[in-house]
Amino acid sequence: MPITASSIGGSRGEPLRSASAIVGSTESGQHLLKIDGYSGTKDAVPTGRDIRSRSFRVGGHSWHIRYYPNGSNSTCSDYISIFLKLDNNVVDDPLGVRARFTFSLLDHGTEKPVPYYTFVAEHTFRDEDWGFQSFIRRYELERSEHLLKDDRFTIRCDLTVVTGKEIQTMDLDVDATTGAIIPQPPPAVVDHAVVVPPSDLHRHLGRLLATGECADVTFQVDTRTFAAHRCVLMARSPVFHAELSLSSSLKTTTNNNNGAAVTVVQIDDMEAQDFEAFLHYMYTDSLPPETAAAMLPDLVAAANRYQMERLRLVCEDRLSKLVDVTTVAVILAFAVEHHCLGLKEACLRFLEDPANLREFVKTDGLEHLSTSCPSVLKDMITKLTADQEPCSYRSDDDSLYGISSN
Repeated sequence: MPITASSIGGSRGEPLRSASAIVGSTESGQHLLKIDGYSGTKDAVPTGRDIRSRSFRVGGHSWHIRYYPNGSNSTCSDYISIFLKLDNNVVDDPLGVRARFTFSLLDHGTEKPVPYYTFVAEHTFRDEDWGFQSFIRRYELERSEHLLKDDRFTIRCDLTVVTGKEIQTMDLDVDATTGAIIPQPPPAVVDHAVVVPPSDLHRHLGRLLATGECADVTFQVDTRTFAAHRCVLMARSPVFHAELSLSSSLKTTTNNNNGAAVTVVQIDDMEAQDFEAFLHYMYTDSLPPETAAAMLPDLVAAANRYQMERLRLVCEDRLSKLVDVTTVAVILAFAVEHHCLGLKEACLRFLEDPANLREFVKTDGLEHLSTSCPSVLKDMITKLTADQEPCSYRSDDDSLYGISSN
């Protein structure tokens, strides 16, 4: 039996073992910074000048956000910069104020953070601010319908502060035999001297795609052209690896602004907006926030064409969330045609519900499946029949197959 600091006992000659711990506390808060009239702030505030938010209190301290619509300095003048700062400096406190914070751009439709534009940092604040110079490139914000709507957007700051108040002393359990302290659950926030931030490789590659710097291949899709990098595409797709390795079989080359040769590739089986989203995924491993549901089937086809399994699964997952009585027939037929096994299973599970199945029969979905992919009907019948087979029952159960023995 574990012995605690408050236990009394022990045989002659054996010391009484106990342990205790001093536990610090944290306090968390959240602040929304809504930029209403983005164009006005961009035109009125030059690079290096900021607009400050109202103050808010977290962890016994007052904080504010510094918003730079044209970047905090000339090296990031194409970006919006965002920083967090204490209202009152604590230079006389050798420990400073330790805090972990996250800045996120919110999707105006869902009001949830967009992962691609979510940044996390941890810092000990004294008299300086801390944040992100290259929070988002302005043209990326301006072309996104999900982030900027009616000339307004929202930044969310989630802040957790390590406080000096409410320090508690607690008993720890000690093994009676060995005297070792029995491990306790780890605290929610651990104050490390070295904090390793999340990987931001996808952000750097995304900017490389956006700038087109050192691009050595150009794609012509409809009336648009897209600059890209052969090595990235070859690393991401075995099909691109094979096709771009044989430059002689591709279209004649031109020269880029640096005088280097650029391979030109014509894409005829995709629309420009779909190919743009496809390239974005190639560089960042995520789809753009503004990717519409109507684009997902074409992206599935592209994933199959270029053998990008994860992209296909990402699209399958999003399509599965669109399954309802009016869409299940079309999505199920698509899943069968493009070998999307997970999406097909999601549709069949939806139709397992008797209520869903009754509503589905009332539509023209059944006729659509019978003409577009009759094999699916066979799968549905097989699955529904299997679900009607008798279930196992307990040996002490008085009912069998749902019929009472009485």
